[in-house]
Amino acid sequence: MNNRILIISIDKIFIQQTRKVLEELGIEILVANDGISGFNKARESEPGVIIMEITLPYMNGYHVSKLLKNDDRFKAIPIVFISGDDDNDTILNTKRAGGDLFIRKPIQTKILLNQLLDLLSATGKTEEF
Repeated sequence: MNNRILIISIDKIFIQQTRKVLEELGIEILVANDGISGFNKARESEPGVIIMEITLPYMNGYHVSKLLKNDDRFKAIPIVFISGDDDNDTILNTKRAGGDLFIRKPIQTKILLNQLLDLLSATGKTEEF
């Protein structure tokens, strides 16, 4: 693992804002705009964290998460799901798919950063970032 964060999203504004804040902290940001390329990029780069939309072209975020969490090489990578839907079923489904954190959109980057730090602290991965 490393200080790379993979963002799998079709939301260009979210990607741009998040990238700006995290790169200023020295974190490398990788981006994929659909589920298949996100899955492949995760396997190739082994990021420290994945931030992922639920609704993605070609393969949804639930499926990407399940594939990664069922592989011993990637199961320890924290996955943060982001979505505008925050009903109980959506949140439960993110947990069932192996998500470690759910954040409702729209997202303020400071809140995202604080929640990422809390997640990394809880999983013992803060020294990597």
